[in-house]
Amino acid sequence: MRQPVNLVGAAPSRGWCDPNASVFPDIVWADIYYVRFMLEKGAIETSLVGGPVEYSVLRPGTGPSTELPIVLWLHGGGGSARFLETCQAQFVSCWTESSLPDLAAVTPSAGWSYYLDQRDDGEQWETFLLDELVPHLRAQVGSTNGPLVVGGISVGALAALRMAFRRPSDVSVVVAIEPTIEAATAADEIPLRDRVQVPAAVRRRLWGDPIDDDFWQANHPLVLAEANGPAIVAAGMAIYLECGDQDLFHAQYGAELLHRQLFDNGISHEYRLVRGGNHVGPTVGARVVDALRFVGRVLKPVDYDTTSITSLVEVETFAAQVRELEASSGYRQTQEVRGPDCKLTVHTQGEGPPVVLLPSLGRGAADFADLSDRLARARYRVLRPEPRGVAGSSSLLDGLTLDDFADDVAAIIDAFGAPATVVGHDFGGQVAQMVAYLYPDLVSSLVLLAAPGPIQPKPEPATALRRVFIPELTDEEHLEAIALALFAEGNDPVVWVNGWYPMVAFAEAEAERHVPIGELWAKLRTEALVVQPTEDQIVLPENADMMAEQLGDLVTVIEIPAAGHALLPEQPEAVASAILGWLGPRR
Repeated sequence: MRQPVNLVGAAPSRGWCDPNASVFPDIVWADIYYVRFMLEKGAIETSLVGGPVEYSVLRPGTGPSTELPIVLWLHGGGGSARFLETCQAQFVSCWTESSLPDLAAVTPSAGWSYYLDQRDDGEQWETFLLDELVPHLRAQVGSTNGPLVVGGISVGALAALRMAFRRPSDVSVVVAIEPTIEAATAADEIPLRDRVQVPAAVRRRLWGDPIDDDFWQANHPLVLAEANGPAIVAAGMAIYLECGDQDLFHAQYGAELLHRQLFDNGISHEYRLVRGGNHVGPTVGARVVDALRFVGRVLKPVDYDTTSITSLVEVETFAAQVRELEASSGYRQTQEVRGPDCKLTVHTQGEGPPVVLLPSLGRGAADFADLSDRLARARYRVLRPEPRGVAGSSSLLDGLTLDDFADDVAAIIDAFGAPATVVGHDFGGQVAQMVAYLYPDLVSSLVLLAAPGPIQPKPEPATALRRVFIPELTDEEHLEAIALALFAEGNDPVVWVNGWYPMVAFAEAEAERHVPIGELWAKLRTEALVVQPTEDQIVLPENADMMAEQLGDLVTVIEIPAAGHALLPEQPEAVASAILGWLGPRR
């Protein structure tokens, strides 16, 4: 519990909050429930929205901090900066119970702007908020490195989702309380029920008459989440979405639709449908508190170092028990399949349309364990064959061609039911393309993770990749080579220190060497998703661009930020989100 502060006769010190500064002409100090805070009012000049724009700032009186979180707290349609004052009690309540860290919340007066960057060089509210107002507030409170939280209620919640999903690298947390999302992704499909959310005159001013469908879609949270899902996940954005089940604006239908899309595309979020909740009324205050507590949980995560070892052991024990139940129920199995001239070990998981996962050069099926879990939970039957020479699969490796590896995969698809989506990482992607060429009836679609192309890596990472397979290296040298060749800066290469099979890699590289990349691309007739890590030093991103340019609509490219060639252990959720979002409409 915070200690009480005596504010009698107190005044803010210069540099923390100067009462004579024109940017904060109106400052109210208060001490409620032992929490010292202040509500400030100011204005900022801007040419983006025809300024000046009035705003309010709420923050505890704890002094400046470079790490202070910034909360852009957006009012509903037609509101003003006074919205922050109406939410003051909820912020203070959370500060009192220590469920919310110190932060600076700002609310601008935006009226019926919908916080949009309008068409035809009109007012640019979204750009103003993120590129002018937030930096302005950071400068005032000294927060150069604090996370950005974007949240609000009703229209403000809609705008918060739009901004966060459009610019995921800028937003750490998004909080949407009863967002007025229209439950459609095409303007001519908006239900009459949802048209009451926007006054007719405002709708015409914002979207045109008739509605400019392209502009409307470009600002719809569902469309943005679909397009930027992997980037949202890769950024680690925390998402809070809620609505009352008795909302008279019918906002619950759009919220539920967004929830289902996020859920189906593997985008982690917290969702609440509040029993008896309306768009206004007695439930709203408590719901704001719940939303702020979520922000607190994200900004002040549990320190698992202090968790008892007993509880950690319990989690591991429970996980082992669940795996046993999965095996006994048939949900997870390991089987042997006869290939053309050998036996192959295949791990299976889940039920539904088959998806085959093929690992990278000299790696085994274990690389796909996490992705397999995620796909199986989404009702796909996942097949993870071990390459020849790994974990019980045939050790016959001499003189193999890419056709031989493709024949192995074809035998597996035949055994479990065709057609299948074939997912391949680097070398696995080469095999996947050959399977699609030789056995088109067995392959419904391809997913290529870091698909090689004619543009070669620079010498240093290429040399490091070759060194990964040298057994004589020390542990330190081996780890250094893995980090340089395969992982983006800041990502931990230790997760791939094991699982290397040099003899398998040699056989696979020989098979790959005899089939030029251009020849494989020319043979491609199957729809393909290319998942390209942006920091890949082995398969440079320019290869994906070239492939998309040459093959046109046959290829879709999704980039995964903050990932190198390893990709799977670096951004597992983002990879799964990319695949699930692309496969969903093709089921």
